[in-house]
Amino acid sequence: IHQRKLENVKKLKAGLLQKMFPKNDQEFPEIRFPEFTYAWEQRTLKEVAKYRNGKAHEKDVVEKGQYIIVNSKFISSDGAIRKYTNKLIEPLYTDEIAFVLSDVPNGKALAKTYLIDSNNKYSLNQRIAGITPNKDTYPYFLNILMNRNDYFLKFDNGVGQTNLSKTEVEDFILYCPMQEEQQKIGTFFTALDRYITIHQRKLENMQKLKKSLLQQMFV
Repeated sequence: IHQRKLENVKKLKAGLLQKMFPKNDQEFPEIRFPEFTYAWEQRTLKEVAKYRNGKAHEKDVVEKGQYIIVNSKFISSDGAIRKYTNKLIEPLYTDEIAFVLSDVPNGKALAKTYLIDSNNKYSLNQRIAGITPNKDTYPYFLNILMNRNDYFLKFDNGVGQTNLSKTEVEDFILYCPMQEEQQKIGTFFTALDRYITIHQRKLENMQKLKKSLLQQMFV
């Protein structure tokens, strides 16, 4: 049951992501909250956020440290795979977006994002960009737009390693509504993500319980 629910909610989210954001240079999304009617405005990333590069941490990795190193494996695993450091070399702050710049051909990490949830916890690794949304840009909204966006994935030629440049990232064209609509969209998808996480954990717990029971039955 939990597996089916989880798959259905993930499908729902994927469908809504397609319909709640304008396609092909259009100014209006297919589905919209009824109170909003204004056209979305075209922007480049450098108009709505600031970009910075991470720094090397190889010499400062420890087994158990005070800070989490935000690298491509951390981001691609949604925070599950972690390395630590006791030096806050390039600090990340709440509501910043960590963005993967490099990956192998046809990799699953390129252009994946991670929205930072607290201060004094994360340090930004090299080949990861730190994106700081401007005050008029709702962080979760921008995070959704950037995450594995086709614009970035097209730089992967399937042959050599992809290394996105600062210019390529900053020239990303996006369409933005007014901040109130950004916030409502972001809040909606935040709630949907929480729902997915809850059912994912329930499914994992059920699978662990089943495995444990089977082991006990056949000892």
